[in-house]
Amino acid sequence: MALRAAERMWRATAIVMCAAVPVSFYVLGDLMDAFPGVLTVRSAEEGPVAGPRAVAEDWERVDPADAVGPVGTSPSPIDPSDLQRRMDEKADLPVVDGGLAFSVVDADGGEVLAERDADAALVPASTLKLLTAAAVLRRYSGDEVLLTRATVQDGVVTLVGEGDMTLTDDDLRELATQTAALAQEQDTTTVSLALDEDYLGGGENPAWGDNGPAGGWVTPTASLALEEGWLDGEQYGPKSTDPAGDAAERFAELLEEAGLEVAGEIAEAQAPEGAPAAEIASEPLSEIVRHTLQISDNTTAELLAHLVALSRGEETTPEGAAAAVEAEIRDLGTEIGLGEEDLAALDLHDGSGLSRANRVPPALLSAVLAEVASGEVPALEQILYDVPVAALTGTLAERFEGGEVTGAAGQVRGKTGYLGGAATLAGVTVLPDGRTVGYSIVVHGFDGTDADDARAAVDQVAAEMVQVD
Repeated sequence: MALRAAERMWRATAIVMCAAVPVSFYVLGDLMDAFPGVLTVRSAEEGPVAGPRAVAEDWERVDPADAVGPVGTSPSPIDPSDLQRRMDEKADLPVVDGGLAFSVVDADGGEVLAERDADAALVPASTLKLLTAAAVLRRYSGDEVLLTRATVQDGVVTLVGEGDMTLTDDDLRELATQTAALAQEQDTTTVSLALDEDYLGGGENPAWGDNGPAGGWVTPTASLALEEGWLDGEQYGPKSTDPAGDAAERFAELLEEAGLEVAGEIAEAQAPEGAPAAEIASEPLSEIVRHTLQISDNTTAELLAHLVALSRGEETTPEGAAAAVEAEIRDLGTEIGLGEEDLAALDLHDGSGLSRANRVPPALLSAVLAEVASGEVPALEQILYDVPVAALTGTLAERFEGGEVTGAAGQVRGKTGYLGGAATLAGVTVLPDGRTVGYSIVVHGFDGTDADDARAAVDQVAAEMVQVD
């Protein structure tokens, strides 16, 4: 925790210094990875990479004086009309065929530097997770943990879930060991087991359509789950339809291993108030957000949306979770001066982006990301370094490699998305003149068989932002 806090301090310091002296301290900000750039370096770390169990990024910290010489004068400002022209030209790519929308917004002052159909209400796909992340970071500090408890009273063990869907088998085993010790203190060797999952309403979201648990896309939200309800440990493999019930079944087995006899069937009951309890905690919410954005985890994204609803005092149903995220982003949009047209076009039906009914204008998403990168909202700065980096980490690890997009490797940070004829990318980057921008790019209307070409087209549009003539 101390190391994580220190890294956050340095990143925040780098952002503030860069805002004050854009050129010279851009080098420091780049090296500290407060934003993307040509000096980004990496080292291996276990944690969330591209694919089901991706490795989250970590960065070597080097002395700027050892890496670069004296910084010269600022490069010439990028001509917005030239950027506009170069990005517009990608609309002529065969797979795009005019179906291109984008918005690029300067983080310092909110100036729109390039846009095309930016107010169109389009399917965001998984770039919606950026809005869910922003919503949850507005409601929580990021240091909060999700608890799982087990009370022991009068021969009854009650397993209580408080939102942790990331439980491992070792976590449950530790809880079972603690619980057995409590039972022994009460001279109890035979117990019945109850499950209390009232913390979140959760469940399957009808708005997912064919993109739900049956297709391996997402686990229904629950108050607790073992390994996110991924039955074979694969991100897009079979999913539990009763994650809390499955976790309770496994907990019963682990109680037996810990020396207790578990009698009867698992019942549904609320935990008695004041009963002795054992508990375990999840990783901090900040780490769950990081994991969600790195590997585009639908299950944890939906969990985060439900936590937004909980914090706002709204129903923790799938519908309530989507409405809570939408309300939180509307509040944010109003605070940063977004136009009524863009706010009116916002229409969310889930927290992960799996619903084809979701609509987000690129202008709204790019403006939110520019605010994230502005340094004016410390609570949201985490998103800057949680999103994948082109050709390096997360869902971008195998993109921006080869051809005309290679120059964007290590410079463009973004959250990917693909759903039903929409290929999307949204994030932050730094223009060649040192300006940090938030951006959103959507290629839409193509045939599903052209998905790879559409993603490549998105990358080509994004690469234009960092192209040096």
